[in-house]
Amino acid sequence: MGSFNAAFEKLGEATRGITSGTFTVSRDNVLAAARIIDSTAEMLFDATRHVRRDLEIRPPGNDQVSLSITDGWNAVLFNDDDSYRSRITDYVVGLRKLAVQLGDTARAYGISEGEIEAAFGNTSG
Repeated sequence: MGSFNAAFEKLGEATRGITSGTFTVSRDNVLAAARIIDSTAEMLFDATRHVRRDLEIRPPGNDQVSLSITDGWNAVLFNDDDSYRSRITDYVVGLRKLAVQLGDTARAYGISEGEIEAAFGNTSG
């Protein structure tokens, strides 16, 4: 259980300060917004990529109760369609899609491909 709590603490540290909200995109801020969103998606992906092995619950015993409870927790954390892992993955995918949309918006504003690529560090957009 100690590694379980430690893994959640690491995730909390990695995502501290991330908030949701709204913002208005203009030609002046579209690349900054895209860069922030893209780097946030990358940070979350990196922070959670290997978390399964840290969070996976192992049965404390071989009895039926231990095995059932462990299966239940692992389903909630990893295996169910609505698991925490799936939710995090969906959130990262959503952030990446938003960053791509912002790259498209930058193109619509007439910003050059070179400027867009530089904003994304040549990895997205």
